[in-house]
Amino acid sequence: MSSPAIDRRRFLTLSAGVAVAGLTARELLAATEAAAATADLDPAPFTLGVASGDPAADSVVLWTRVVPDPFAEDGGMPDRAVDVHWEIARDEALRSGRRTGVVRTDAASAHTVHVTVDGLRPDSWYWYRFTVTLDGTPVSSRIGRTRTLPRPGERVPRLRFAFASCQSWVGGPYPAWRDLAEQDLDLVVHLGDYIYETQLGTLAEFRRLHALYKTSPDLREAHARFPFVTTWDDHEVQNNYADEVPGAAGDGRPFLDRRANAYQAYFEHLPLRATSEPDGPDLLLYRRFDFGRLARFSVLDTRQYRTDQPCGDGRRVPCAEVSDPAATMTGPEQERWLLDNLSSSPATWNVIAQQTIMAQFDYDLGPQKVVNLDQWDGYPAARSRILGHLAQHAVRNPVVISGDWHTAWVNDLLADFDDPSSPVLATEFVGTSISSGAGWDADVQLGLPANPHVRFYEGSYRGYVMCEVTPGRWRSTYRIVLDARDAASPAYTLGVFDVTDGTPGAVQVGSGDGLNGTLTDTAGDPLGNAEVVVEQDGRGVSAATTDAHGRWRVFLPSGAYTVTGHAVGYESRSTTAEVDGDRTEVGLALPALADARAGVGRVPGPRREAGAADLVLQNSELAVAIAVAFSDGQLAPVTAGKPVDLAARGSLDQLDWINLPYASPTQPTGTEAWQSRTVRSSEVRVVTARGEVAEVEAVGTVVGQEQVRVSTRYRLAAGSRDVEVRSTFANQGSSAVTLWVGDAMDHDGAGQRSGVPGHGTIATPYGSPAAYAPSAPWMGMTGTDGQVYGLLYAEDGFDCYGNGNWIMSRREVRLEPGATVELVRRLTARAVLDEDPWEVLGSA
Repeated sequence: MSSPAIDRRRFLTLSAGVAVAGLTARELLAATEAAAATADLDPAPFTLGVASGDPAADSVVLWTRVVPDPFAEDGGMPDRAVDVHWEIARDEALRSGRRTGVVRTDAASAHTVHVTVDGLRPDSWYWYRFTVTLDGTPVSSRIGRTRTLPRPGERVPRLRFAFASCQSWVGGPYPAWRDLAEQDLDLVVHLGDYIYETQLGTLAEFRRLHALYKTSPDLREAHARFPFVTTWDDHEVQNNYADEVPGAAGDGRPFLDRRANAYQAYFEHLPLRATSEPDGPDLLLYRRFDFGRLARFSVLDTRQYRTDQPCGDGRRVPCAEVSDPAATMTGPEQERWLLDNLSSSPATWNVIAQQTIMAQFDYDLGPQKVVNLDQWDGYPAARSRILGHLAQHAVRNPVVISGDWHTAWVNDLLADFDDPSSPVLATEFVGTSISSGAGWDADVQLGLPANPHVRFYEGSYRGYVMCEVTPGRWRSTYRIVLDARDAASPAYTLGVFDVTDGTPGAVQVGSGDGLNGTLTDTAGDPLGNAEVVVEQDGRGVSAATTDAHGRWRVFLPSGAYTVTGHAVGYESRSTTAEVDGDRTEVGLALPALADARAGVGRVPGPRREAGAADLVLQNSELAVAIAVAFSDGQLAPVTAGKPVDLAARGSLDQLDWINLPYASPTQPTGTEAWQSRTVRSSEVRVVTARGEVAEVEAVGTVVGQEQVRVSTRYRLAAGSRDVEVRSTFANQGSSAVTLWVGDAMDHDGAGQRSGVPGHGTIATPYGSPAAYAPSAPWMGMTGTDGQVYGLLYAEDGFDCYGNGNWIMSRREVRLEPGATVELVRRLTARAVLDEDPWEVLGSA
């Protein structure tokens, strides 16, 4: 049975967790079926496009694959050899200096084509294409563009190249490649994780996987526009493998069989010279490229020859194995080759193009050291030999370019990382990923204070690095996309860094596109967990949350903008700013609220739902939004009059909503009990707008029992940490009514869990609600953001019902004709820091 067809967006959802572990056979089949149905391929039979690579001063490799159906087992090709004609010329019309040839390919190489064209002019652009005759009709590929390198030793005024890595298919449709393809570049260096492995590891699966990745039109466009220099990391074979040691659980076959299959498919699908053709599980990939006298690139392979990661791999305190001088990332032969390249180089800039972060990074803020043992921190002796060689031989302007860790770094490479004052020997630029995520970003952020040699770090964005190299200066421009899952996502500059000839260490010379700044109070103290909203012509165009230091930034094109700061407990303030070229610094200071207010406002946070037509009650301690126009799909059509946003000072909104109050003719039970949609407010108004007390009232009826009028008053006093909420149920009919009344709370932030006094934390799954008898009259919810929400009732006589996703109170009341019942409680949000959230509520 074939798998059901799914589009890429659906596949991203299903496969979000397999970027590291590798695709299962079923997931790969689903992905390729989806791609086959929706992919924007080049015209058959050259569906995967054209590419060039490994340029020299007089030659370059041209590549294509004859594959009418890239996901069929045979590629849609007959089981026979075919002749493929190639042509190359110095103009796009393929006339000037035109050269031609024929190459034969067959199924043993998946009908891929590698042509090394010799005798070309140095430092020149060329255009090329392929033609094949199948079924009697010649068909040509698209026209690609490539170039040769300057002659060795030639003085060159400029080199522009980009480096990239880590393009997990499930991470998105590659808008970073779209932006890169639009740049003016001489070449592209790919530092590894070109694909992410399958779990089975057969040759057919690796071939299918490479074909899947090349269904991206933006990746194919980049290949068609620039020559590539490629090397691999681990995912081309298996996560964290080391030489002959697998990095994950076995797949039932010898690991070297997997490696041979992976190497074969890698060679087949990339523009590599014949010297890199694999011999079983071996493939020579480390090599050197000289761009005249300007730059020498030593491209490393740090997987095929490395010793096994010490101490069991991972991030941990180093054990004695780490100090083994025989431990190596490159193997002895490649290391000698690298050191010879460096010491003999006549180049102004000496580039080590490799995979994992070379700088030390200590994740532990205490006296212990915690490092990533898959990176150079697991091989410090080998790193010291390279850095020591740079110093001993006075290698000119060494620059390391790295990938692997899906985040952007600029590092000083020190003679002694444990001594911040030791000499800077080289500069390391680490590129973020094309699409792969970075679940360790928060861990890196925490460790930054212990690593002063990290000059810059950013882990939120995907992209690549563009480098402009001249005899006097190296400039690295970090380019990012706002959303790697959106093919049309705009791209911006994150930051610009220069290294000057003769002075190791990068200096930031540009802070990127858009706006940034610091949000403070009027005393100059930073406001963390606040929100900055940017508008243009009255329309919201971007927003950002401030960090613990009050810092924020947004990426925007040139233009005039209005910037407004919002923070719980403070008045909002606006200013105007102009974006023109480099990032503009914006300062905003917010005065603290001295009174209570009700009216238009904003509760900052990722779950914010209320809009300009809704009401906000706020003072110096908390803010709550009451719906007027907003309607939540889970509460429609009874959202009006109910809290939809809530946060304490210094915190962000994590609330979905509070169904406050509900009224049900029967006791609410079951998985959907929280959706008791039975109190509908017809009017929500401000009673007192500003002063020592601010008030909002919602008035309506019970759906199905319209004779019961419901009035809910929210009353907030200046400086209070609680909103007093009083709901009055009045039976205006002629017969008695029995109702279950109360409130239901839904926290939507990370780590959501409920709390009931006497029962502690309720973390049962969504489908398993249960009843709890509270030992005190309150209930609450919390998450991982250091904030707790609570409802504290004036009277007991109710039970709680719910699970880890939601919690509700239930109280049975009987209303005789003309009778009223009041439900009184305090609604609160408290920052809890390291405290027990339920103890905080219990003492509120």
